[in-house]
Amino acid sequence: MNQCEIAQRQLRDYDQHRPGSCFDDPGFCLSLDEAYRLQFEVARMRMDRGEKILGYKIGCISKTIQKQLGINHPIFGHIWNSESYTSGVTLHAKNFENLAIEGEFAIRLADNVPSADWLRKNPDVIETSFVVIELHNYILRGKQEIRACELIANNAIHAGVVMPIQETRMDRAQEPITATIRVSKNNRLLGETSMRNSATTPLEGLIRLAEHLENFDRCLLRGQMILTGSPLPLWPVKDGDLIQVTSNQFGITSVMQVATPLTK
Repeated sequence: MNQCEIAQRQLRDYDQHRPGSCFDDPGFCLSLDEAYRLQFEVARMRMDRGEKILGYKIGCISKTIQKQLGINHPIFGHIWNSESYTSGVTLHAKNFENLAIEGEFAIRLADNVPSADWLRKNPDVIETSFVVIELHNYILRGKQEIRACELIANNAIHAGVVMPIQETRMDRAQEPITATIRVSKNNRLLGETSMRNSATTPLEGLIRLAEHLENFDRCLLRGQMILTGSPLPLWPVKDGDLIQVTSNQFGITSVMQVATPLTK
């Protein structure tokens, strides 16, 4: 298959809640560059059918999550308006492939970012910061040696984001570093940490993302949201689970419930 055919299959499989079936084939292999180009081709197809890019995600920023997923470097993905939910939402696990969640810090941009160099000189472009629940299709099909390519081709296994009711205006670009994030399931604490335990700061990650987008003739835009990653791992969730993500500094809670199927 050529890239266009692979992208069509990727999108079709994603819509049918069985993402990345290409990687079930032991002979299927991509380079990192090919994986990103495939991700961007799928993104083009999604835009052509009317979906809008809300922003981007920076994934695998910590040793914890890199070890869990089997890679050794950060990756990037797209965020879509069709997969954005408001705190308090009830979601159905059947609409995902092995649904898992991650508590993350997110930021929103106050202006366009024409280049990574411009961003280095204008860190105050970060307007608001808040905590979210990121949703994942936690399925890995391919061989360990191409794990990074699989993750990238599958849009960093991103499957949506649950947003808080409000966002907190930033006073300075480094503010998220000092904040803590807490993830709870069914009122039991799963994990708590701060961005100080990350290998990179939100601003550093944003600069890397800007550099990455330049390779595809894109730039960050005013109003876009960026998921900056988390030092915490992914946690699988199941029917009936209640997830809460909070921050000591921003104080706004993102909450989601996984629906329990009706029984006959």
